[in-house]
Amino acid sequence: MSEKRTETEQLYDGMTAQNKPEDVETQSEQSEEAEAIEDQTDALLEIEREIESYQSKIAKLDEQLAGFKSESIAAAKRKSMRELHYNDDQIERYLSHIEGETVDEIKASVLKLSMDIPPVDPYGDPSSMNGAKQKPTHADPGEYGKQAAKRVMHKVFPHLRGR
Repeated sequence: MSEKRTETEQLYDGMTAQNKPEDVETQSEQSEEAEAIEDQTDALLEIEREIESYQSKIAKLDEQLAGFKSESIAAAKRKSMRELHYNDDQIERYLSHIEGETVDEIKASVLKLSMDIPPVDPYGDPSSMNGAKQKPTHADPGEYGKQAAKRVMHKVFPHLRGR
């Protein structure tokens, strides 16, 4: 009788055969394996997300660090230029010509620049080629007294004029 089954019966038998206990055990094992694999992939995805978040934080910190470093170098350049009496306009104009990242490199570069472009000298001496002014010698106080006495004596004692 099983040989004369219709197609519908054969399809029905095939569908019910999948739900047999043997197939149920196999399906449960496969579903457990699939869940385990899914759990592992979920864990890996979560770890990858954390790694990406840390990498983005590291990138942001690297950008901040680079900004702080460039600000520090620019401040050192400005300080070195001020020490050689460059004014603010000159500092802004020639700051890009200063090279180096360490203090010694910056100072050497500023000295080289000062040979090519002299800074404004705020302490200009109009008589730089003249010597120091000579101070007059102090007169003897006794001489002052003698000269004052001569001017007044003839008025006070008119009879002593000839002396």
